Amino acid sequence: MASEALLQKLNEQITHELGAEMQYLAMSFWFERENLQGMAKWFLAQAVEEHEHAMKIVTFLNEWDLPITLVSPPNPTHDFAHAEAVFEAALGHEQRVTSQITDIFKLAREESAWHIEVAFQWFITEQVEEEVNARDNLAKIRMVGDNPAALLEFDRHLGQLAE
Repeated sequence: MASEALLQKLNEQITHELGAEMQYLAMSFWFERENLQGMAKWFLAQAVEEHEHAMKIVTFLNEWDLPITLVSPPNPTHDFAHAEAVFEAALGHEQRVTSQITDIFKLAREESAWHIEVAFQWFITEQVEEEVNARDNLAKIRMVGDNPAALLEFDRHLGQLAE
């Protein structure tokens, strides 16, 4: 059904997704402290999405009767120099997740674990969307620069997207 190496990667991905949930929560909390509730709301929604991704993998492993080994993710980063740094970190995170998902997909293909390959096609599609959003948000926060009115408008915009 799945090699030990593939099973290990699947379990690691659960940890990565839960770690992403915690990181996005920390980002949300940072924006709350900065009184940017729209961005806080957007990152909170991202945290919920990451949790859902982890549970999707858990569901697959349960359906495939594969063991689940939970490991605590590393502590998230809590302090950022400015809003742009948060969005830079978010893009870097999404790029790492894309690489992790691609590794699972490739290994599943090499092992002819078609059920896993098919299931992870959804994650690949999701990661394309996540990277596009992260890149767009980073570009927009860079356009904001030191303009407080633009920052508040972008904050309002992200808050609306999260609704």
